[in-house]
This record gives sequence, structure tokens and C-alpha cells, in this order.
Amino acid sequence: MVTPVKRVPIHLQSAQNRILIKNGTVINADGEQQADVYVEDSTVRMVGNHLIIPGGTRVIDATGKYIFPGGVDINVHLQRPGYGTQTIDDFYQGSKAALAGGTTMIMDMVVPGQSESPMEAFAKWRKWADDKVCCDYALKMQISGGTNLDQLEDLVTPEVGINAFQIDMAGEHKLTDKELMAAMDKISGLGGLAMLYAENGAIIQESENKIISAGVDGPEGHAMSHPEEAQTEAVMRGCVLANAAECPLYVTSVMSGAAADIIRRRKDKGYMVVGEVTPAGLVADGSNYWNQSWVHSASYVCTPPLREGETENLLSSAADGNLEVIASQHRPYNSKQKSLGATNFKMIPKGVPGIEERLSLLWTKGVLTGKISKSKFVSLVSTQPAKLINAYPQKGVIEVGADADLIIWDPEASKKLGKAEHMSKCDQSIYEGIEVQGAPEYVLCRGRLVKDQDIFRPMQGFGLYRELEPFNSDLYEKIRVQKESQPIRAVQRTPMDLPMTNGATPEEMPPPEPVEEKVSNQQRSSVDLTSHPDSPDFDNASRASSARSSVRVRAPPGGASSGFW
Repeated sequence: MVTPVKRVPIHLQSAQNRILIKNGTVINADGEQQADVYVEDSTVRMVGNHLIIPGGTRVIDATGKYIFPGGVDINVHLQRPGYGTQTIDDFYQGSKAALAGGTTMIMDMVVPGQSESPMEAFAKWRKWADDKVCCDYALKMQISGGTNLDQLEDLVTPEVGINAFQIDMAGEHKLTDKELMAAMDKISGLGGLAMLYAENGAIIQESENKIISAGVDGPEGHAMSHPEEAQTEAVMRGCVLANAAECPLYVTSVMSGAAADIIRRRKDKGYMVVGEVTPAGLVADGSNYWNQSWVHSASYVCTPPLREGETENLLSSAADGNLEVIASQHRPYNSKQKSLGATNFKMIPKGVPGIEERLSLLWTKGVLTGKISKSKFVSLVSTQPAKLINAYPQKGVIEVGADADLIIWDPEASKKLGKAEHMSKCDQSIYEGIEVQGAPEYVLCRGRLVKDQDIFRPMQGFGLYRELEPFNSDLYEKIRVQKESQPIRAVQRTPMDLPMTNGATPEEMPPPEPVEEKVSNQQRSSVDLTSHPDSPDFDNASRASSARSSVRVRAPPGGASSGFW
């Protein structure tokens, strides 16, 4: 016998499951409106004015505030192994920091170990994350030179739900051009998104050797061995390879205006390429690598490195749409971990934080300065990343039926960033002392109020793993349109239009290699005096002859005479 479900009277149901946000301004990527938002359980049920709602609903007054869809950060690295350690934030600490900053969904990266299959690594990452993560999450897969590409087919199933794959042009997981093409062909066939770390590995390796030979071993050596040209060249090459493979491309951590401009020009030609910039790239300057303090300099080490004087160029590229996503590349190491490279900059663990600061930094740097609109802000931190990984419209938008991932944003809130304030376990911050204005006052994750003004209540294990479908309609539709605009066109020719090749002479059709001809000696007579079988040896015969002249000729005929005859 099945026990019937007990129905709880509506007036006794918890208001935690039903929330009405009133008098706020709803901001989506396509515009804004004055509207109320009603949330029930984990879903947005109504958006509009004069809503009729059930009793027992908690009402939040958002007068003077903005209502955003929760942030989506598609490039984080939590408890990632490497350098003989792992990133300092695990899935609990990292996802908690994400929620504190207004991000309600993250994408982490699975990195298979040696002799470990992609599916085995996926199962390990799920085990690490499921019991800890406080917000929803998805996973992408690292491809290396030893990856069996056929095994990737197991990852795009509805049960596994991976549709994004990381490929690298430098570093530990560097792929050759041939391997990049093979990986892109496979990703395209599976309907995935190729996420590219673009730097020229050969330039970096050669530069590292030269700099170390010159006696430079500090963090500044990392910056000098990764010149700007290493990224610009790799971005161009990656775009060309992806276009040839008909594979949508996402370039991670663009660190210069020159690299962003290459992406813009490729997009103008119809390439399906998207560029990413990090909050560190928007506010932190590469001159910090030359700080006198080794600890300070090392805290900025990331790959690609931060550039000097590029923050405004990168912000302009984001505002203009050349770079479409702000992702944190959250990969923090504490000062003790960074000191692993105290005598060799190549051994410094590469990574910086940003998962919590991402939204406030962009709001302060972009929106408050008038360079980015509020709708563009939502597109960069939420809508566009959600679309790229096929999580839209569950994520990245406020509309009926979407997940109730919401932020009530207070534009007047201000604070000073630093290690004492952030949720990360990292004991240092590259954003130390930066004043930001604008922060989330309330955060809802699937309808659950995890940040309620000054009360922060994340729940360990509350986050869900979100399976993602392949073949993003927007991405692959653009590729289809471009392919149709450049069709393969053959010319139909009759036999009379073809060239005649029969009966060609050697002069008309020379051999592939020249034939060596024997050249005669012009100093020798063409008459061979010894060719007749009865011809005597004149030299020997003349010497032995009794008729040999006794007159010595002192000059040959025609020459100058030495006397009278």
C-alpha cells in the first residue's frame, strides 16, 4: 500500500518556497522593465504588475534596486590538482564564494590523470562536487595529446551531459596543430563547444630558456616569457583551424586589445568565435610582476599573464561586443603554494581568484563609468555564458518557467575588496584595496534565499549537476549559414575544354628532374687518332725511328723565330 502524500494547507506552507519581489526593475539582456517577480519553489511563476499571489508569500520590497538573473561563470577550477598540490578552494568554499558575489551557476573543468579515461575522471569530479557544491554546476572536459577522441562520445549523452571541451596550445596539455584539428573535428561532430587556451607554446618555451639563462627566476620572468605576440599569433591560428573544422570556438582569457581585435575581425568574416575576458584582466595591471615583494608579484601570476596598460582596451572590447563573456578563471593558490616557485618562476602555480568579485568589479568598472549598459552587464555575466553552454533559458534570464536564480542588486552598496572580506580560503587578493559600488543584497538559488541582506545561508550539497545538451542551435546555425554562403562550386567541363596531353615532346613536358648531359672538352680534337685498329703509337714510334730529325725546333710554327733559317 502506498502511503498518500499529506497535503499541507497553503497558509501553513513555508514562505521560503514562495517569494514575491515587488517594485524593482527587472533587467534582462534584451531590455528592462518595471515589474514584480513571483517565485514558487524553484521556478519563476509570474513576471508583471498587479500579480495575484497565494497567501503566506514572503514579500521583498526592491524599490530602487535591480533584479538580475543569477550570474553564470563558465570557467572555474575548484580543488584542481596540479603542481604537487591543488587549488585552495574546494567545491564548497568556491561555490559559497560564487553565491556571495551573485553567481548561481558555475562550470568546472575535469582533467583526466595519466592512464585515466574521460569517464573515470568525470566520475571522480562528480564525487568531489556533489556533496559539497552550494550552487548549480556543470562540467567541461580537458583534452590532451593522449586523449582517445572516440571516448568523448560517451560524454555527450543525456546521462553525462558534457558539451564543452578544453583544448590547449601551450603548457602541460599542449596539442600540435594536427591534434588540434583532429580534436576540433571531433568536437564539431559531437555538437560541442571548443574552449581554447591560446598561446604559442614554442615561443613560450624558447623565451623561458633564454630568460632563465639570463639569470631571471622571479615572477617577472613569467611575464617576459609570455609576450603579447604569443597570444595574438595563437588566437589567429586557433580561429583559422576552428573555422576549417567548422567548430564553434571560445577563446579563454584574452589579455590584450590586439588579441580581441583579431577575434573581432574573424567574427566580421563569419567565423563562429567568442572571446572571454577575466575580472583580473579588467582591473589588474601587469606592472605588478615587477613589484619588489616576491609574494606580491607571485600572487598575480596567471596564464596568460596580465598585461601592462591593457585594462581599458579589454573593457572597451567587452563594451563593443568583441569579447562577449566575463568569466572568473577562478584558480586561487595561497602564498605558501605560490612559494613552490621561489627559485624558478616556471614552478609558480598559475592562477588568481575572481569568482566572488566578478560582478561587482564589472559593475563598478563598466556600468558606473557609463561604458556598459545594465542590459550589457547582464549579457556578459549571465545570459551569454548560459546560451553558449545550452543552459538558456533555464539560466541567464528572468521569464516565466526559468529557474528562480535571481539577484536583487543594490546599486548604492559599497565595500572595499581584500583578503579579509572574501569567502575564498586564499590568504591574498590581487584586488586588495579596490573600492567597488554595487553588490547583491539578496540572492536566490533555485528559489532558495541564500543571501538575505546581511544573513548568508548557503547549503552544502544543495547545488545540482546540470546535464547540458549538445548542438547549441545558435552556434551551429551560424556555422550552417556561413557554410551555405561559401558553397563548394565545381565547373562542369566538356572533353573539348580539357587540355591535350597525348603526344607531348620532352621539350613540352620536361622530366621532373633534369637529365645530366655529358659536355665535350672543347680543348681536345674531335678526331681520335687512335681509333683505327692499325694506327701505331706515334709517340713511341717517333722516338724509336732512325729518321728522327736532329734539328731542334726552338719555337712552334706560327711562333716568334729565334734566328735566321
